[in-house]
Amino acid sequence: MDHIFISHAGADAPLAEQLCSDLKNVGHDAKVDTREMRLGDNLIDFMNEGIANSHTVIVIFSTHTDTAAWQKKEIDAAIWNQQEHSGGKVVVMTVGQVQLPPLLGPLLYGRIDGSNYKRTLEKLCRELAERRSDTAIVSRALKEHSTNPFWRVRAEYFDEAPQLLADSFSPPDAEKIHLLEEMKPCFLEGSRGTGKTMLLLSMRARTYSARNTASSTHPNLFGCYLRLDRGAISNAGRYSDLDQPDVRPADLDLAQLSDVFAQEFYLGVLESILSELSFCRDSLRIRPVDEAALAKSIIRELLPTDDDPTGDSLDSLSGLLVHLSRMRRRLAEFIRRKFIYKESATVPFTCFDIDALTFVVRELREKVEALSDRQVTILLDEYENLFPYQKVVVNTLVKLGPPKISIKVARKVGTQETSDTSVGQELQETHDYNRLPLIYSVESDEDFARYVRLLNDVVQKTLSVQGLEPMSIADLLPKSQEDEIDRKVILDEIRKICSAKSKDFDSFSDAEKRRKVDYYSEAAIYRQLYGRPGRRTKKRFAGHKDLAFVSSGVIRYFQEIVGLAYYLQAEATGTNFPISPEHQSRAVHTVSGYNLATLSRNVERYGERLKYLLLDLGDCLRQKLLHHASEPEAGRLAIADPERMELSETLRNVELFLNLGVREGVFQLSNGRPGMRPKHVEDPQPLEFNIARIFAPVLEISPRLRWSTLVHCHELAGLLEPNDRKKTKRSILQRIVAGPKKPPESMWEKEQ
Repeated sequence: MDHIFISHAGADAPLAEQLCSDLKNVGHDAKVDTREMRLGDNLIDFMNEGIANSHTVIVIFSTHTDTAAWQKKEIDAAIWNQQEHSGGKVVVMTVGQVQLPPLLGPLLYGRIDGSNYKRTLEKLCRELAERRSDTAIVSRALKEHSTNPFWRVRAEYFDEAPQLLADSFSPPDAEKIHLLEEMKPCFLEGSRGTGKTMLLLSMRARTYSARNTASSTHPNLFGCYLRLDRGAISNAGRYSDLDQPDVRPADLDLAQLSDVFAQEFYLGVLESILSELSFCRDSLRIRPVDEAALAKSIIRELLPTDDDPTGDSLDSLSGLLVHLSRMRRRLAEFIRRKFIYKESATVPFTCFDIDALTFVVRELREKVEALSDRQVTILLDEYENLFPYQKVVVNTLVKLGPPKISIKVARKVGTQETSDTSVGQELQETHDYNRLPLIYSVESDEDFARYVRLLNDVVQKTLSVQGLEPMSIADLLPKSQEDEIDRKVILDEIRKICSAKSKDFDSFSDAEKRRKVDYYSEAAIYRQLYGRPGRRTKKRFAGHKDLAFVSSGVIRYFQEIVGLAYYLQAEATGTNFPISPEHQSRAVHTVSGYNLATLSRNVERYGERLKYLLLDLGDCLRQKLLHHASEPEAGRLAIADPERMELSETLRNVELFLNLGVREGVFQLSNGRPGMRPKHVEDPQPLEFNIARIFAPVLEISPRLRWSTLVHCHELAGLLEPNDRKKTKRSILQRIVAGPKKPPESMWEKEQ
């Protein structure tokens, strides 16, 4: 049940449309027949489906209702659906002075004419919010410090608890960890929720100190964590559009700006090292005399103190950190005066660079015995936040840091990349750094097996940390023992698919029949569940492999599903383990809807358009799943002409939204290749991308990406243009679903 259905008489259409618009403007999915119905649509199907799949039916009751035959049928159907099938709640809103029938009297909600409209609308929105949207359910299930053992799905929840992180975090498989243990720098890449920050924090020195050294994953590392940001220059609004290298104010001195950021950056790295050293003072057995010697050495070599009026003691780590904090404020003051107020300001210091950093690392090894043979590793997070000229500064450290310093950088996949450095040598993959993808391919048996092992370890450690009996994810998440659809019904549906291809299923040999069943059984289930107007039933997802598969190879999606499933079961039955297939499936659909709904809030500026691009593509793939004769599960999207993205501003939007979708975990690119090989040798290579499987339940498409669907740049660009969206979508449907035949009018309109 996923929308609000508004029932009204024809004469009340303007009021119904206003109510529908107002509900949509505050985030509710509302349907009203005057907007949805088109010439040729099946009215009864529309009414059945609209009422059956609504969580609320609003009846606008006016003096016109008595003569509105179809509205009366809607009212009867809605009340019957609520009483007999626990369907959507019916609420009645009156217009003018009317006498309600006895059956509708108890359902009266308020008046929506004149001055009553705003008050009634606000009351309705408050109560709809309290009835818990997908977002509200997930937020409550995973709220901080709840009794739910799976609530810690974000790295931030471990910021002040290194011991807890050390006990509960499960690092990726050995193949990935091996790249992190090397001296060679490494870029960790993944979309939102793939554990980039968690992995960096697990390598932090304070986390190691919380572990038993003998069992430590990285016993020879001294890791110092720094979250990257744009620094004090971000306060100057005129530099807020520097995401593209060619977008710069004419008077911008990029060399000066880069040098100022380099000072901030290396100052931040130094603070990170000293903070980590201070935190681990006891575990590293640093003697006071060694601490004083280290502090004095750094002060003497790097830090200007002559003009420092405080007279603070700078012969300790804490004194050094106070002084560094004061230096950061002085640098921020310089940036404000120079770049905002255009004053003649003097750079407060110019002493921080790679040489300064390597000097500090050398002093650490000489003055702190426990660090003499450890690999000092700088852990840099959120690289994607930086301007291009700032990435050059970080790239230079990656290029020149080894072998004295190792650097591990986390960035969102799809981040705009630059290979430039400040020393005129490009940063080269494999020669200078390794690339470590953190998204597991659930299509590869080998990769999927590693992913399942990782999830199993995550679950067992999570339960153990909470004082609960560890259990495998197979035991925690049992499969359903009942067939989702009767096998005979599936075979009948497969017969229809085969007959649509002009080949009778019964004429196949037994081996061919088995192959056809394997090919089409999943599509047949979807057609039975979603292809019957007014009788839609949500696809079931249960069992640890189902949940791992639909999580798209992203750890956080799996954690959200399991955490919500645990919450739903505990709330409904008071029991904890194992989690029933019913609650697993409901959790999958809720988390899917939650991640779709939060796109517009999580992705600034373009989130709403990205969401509707996803919805439109999902609509097209759903119709292909329900109607295509030979390739129903065609969730792999292949752009036939990716080279055209650079031809115009309109087509460049396609690249922008594709990269944005990859970065935010909406789309996933094929790793290592542009995409599938074309069917004909003379065809150009397409660029392939997938809709992340976590969105499959809410889009009502199959998460199995069996075949590819070819799209063109101009089609994707058309979906992004409000004036072209409807026409483009109809054209895509006509091409990918019905081939040369035009799809039925009702098929297109009913899905809007």
